[in-house]
Amino acid sequence: MVKIVITAPRGKMDKLIVKMASQSTDIQIVGGLGPLGRNYIGMDIGIAAGLGYEVGALVYDDLEKIIDQCDIVIDFSTVTLSMHTLDICLMHKKALICGTTGFTDEQAAKFMVASKHIPVLKAANTSYVSNVMKKLLGITAAALDERTKIEIIDYHDEKKVDAPSGTAKEFAEEMADHSSKDISEIDFHSIRAGDISSTHTVLFGCMGERLEITHRCYNWECCARGACDAIRFLAVKPVGFYTMDEVVSV
Repeated sequence: MVKIVITAPRGKMDKLIVKMASQSTDIQIVGGLGPLGRNYIGMDIGIAAGLGYEVGALVYDDLEKIIDQCDIVIDFSTVTLSMHTLDICLMHKKALICGTTGFTDEQAAKFMVASKHIPVLKAANTSYVSNVMKKLLGITAAALDERTKIEIIDYHDEKKVDAPSGTAKEFAEEMADHSSKDISEIDFHSIRAGDISSTHTVLFGCMGERLEITHRCYNWECCARGACDAIRFLAVKPVGFYTMDEVVSV
């Protein structure tokens, strides 16, 4: 049984992770973390997340009050909270799964440093299918290479702050790693409107033809399922830095 703490249980991703994890027979939620002063501090995390039932774990306003009871902290929150969470996990030698995006290069580097002391899994997108698509993009970029121009279009709801998305950046890095192209040669287009669910299209434009590979996220439950896959994966891993590449077995 893997014991976890989930930050920001009312976030769009975190509340779904609460749902998926609470329904799993091999994952136990031991607590949640919310900002100081929120009215759901001290509430059962199932109620706080809007599930309508209790899961037997409370929401705290201080991670240090609960962290020693867990194996892994699950954090899909904000850059500020994620950096604080990383520091606490490092201090208590606890594994961390972080799905927050929008970090600066300097902030991202701190996760790599921390991974020399604790297991860290960092992912812009925990959807299993999206990460299969990333592997396909690497194969395609290698095969087409100089024959194609690459454009990435990412669609998200109007509340998403960062653009291009973390997933789009990861796709670009994968294609650059498997071809002669530099990331600067890949064009990004970001659409932020309404309640559009996460969609990524990568267009390979060749002379006289084009190839498009698209992943559409109909709801965020696919990412929550992937996060639970990541929990099971990281639970048995030693100190080190991991991504969803290792979780996806293709």
